Amino acid sequence: MPKRLNRSEWERFLQGRHVCVLGTIGPDGAPVLTPIWYLYRDGRILMRTGVQSIKALNAARDPRVTVCVQDERPPYASVTVYGRAAIEPEVPGLAKDIARHYLGAVAGAAYLRTSREAIEQSEEITLAVTPERALTQDFSSETPWFGKLWLALKRVLPPGL
Repeated sequence: MPKRLNRSEWERFLQGRHVCVLGTIGPDGAPVLTPIWYLYRDGRILMRTGVQSIKALNAARDPRVTVCVQDERPPYASVTVYGRAAIEPEVPGLAKDIARHYLGAVAGAAYLRTSREAIEQSEEITLAVTPERALTQDFSSETPWFGKLWLALKRVLPPGL
């Protein structure tokens, strides 16, 4: 059985460098899932998107959202947050902070310079998700010491072993 993370543990996990999957509710009631970069600040998950994007339009119509963040390397861990998304004006500096978080200072600055026109198709807004509840899983305690050793070695060994 995976370990359940307490609030301080899952908040620390959300501050890591993971791509989240944002789940919104489409006009027909079907879920719409979108991978997106985010930052966790002051108890909220902050994401940038265009005001005319599907995720922004869905959140404006129905603010109930789900955000799933996972560590894709074994031993696996994940945090799924259920909450409501608020559409807010673009937070000054958020684009730079997110790019730096994921790519580092130099690559983040280059990314912003080269990709602005390709990515930003309309006015930018901030989707701010306030967690109402969270479902967490951490399988690290179930991984035996030899499994952890093998996982560490796999990170440095050639692929295919």
